[in-house]
Amino acid sequence: MLVLRSRLGVRARATLTEAGTRPAAVLVPLFGSDENLELVLFERSANVLEHKGEICFPGGSAEASDAGPIETALREAEEELALPRGSVDVIGLLDDVPTTVSNYVITPVVGHVAGDPSLVGDPLEVARIIRVPLARLLEPGVESAGEWEYRGVTRMRYAYTFDGNHVWGATGRILHSLVDVFH
Repeated sequence: MLVLRSRLGVRARATLTEAGTRPAAVLVPLFGSDENLELVLFERSANVLEHKGEICFPGGSAEASDAGPIETALREAEEELALPRGSVDVIGLLDDVPTTVSNYVITPVVGHVAGDPSLVGDPLEVARIIRVPLARLLEPGVESAGEWEYRGVTRMRYAYTFDGNHVWGATGRILHSLVDVFH
């Protein structure tokens, strides 16, 4: 974790403040040792209001009582996956990521999870929990990229396809940002 912590600490982080957007944060939870890091994501249930069936990191909208994006990400991870806040060592923040359709600006919070706590998905929000070795995401052919335009705004679209899962959108951009830190 020392290498990742130092790389996140020295890079300039892009922050966004766009009028009319809603602040949000996600936890990018890493489990395991430096040699065998694993990410945890989940598939959103059909019961949620936005992004049904999409694969994402635990997270959501900032609440007025949250002290900042770190607290938002840790609170949401605890609510959605029963991940105890105290088991997460916050390593750093990735670049803010805007969503195109739902109008959020997401701050990704990278955290290393001590041990291997049992994760339990909130049945209202989580259809299934997905664990994937970081090395799997670095394999050739897993990532794809291309430009995408929506309502006159062009962005790079990164997608990751692995083991029957397809990750795209804001989560794909967050994964790309994390993978970039490792290069």
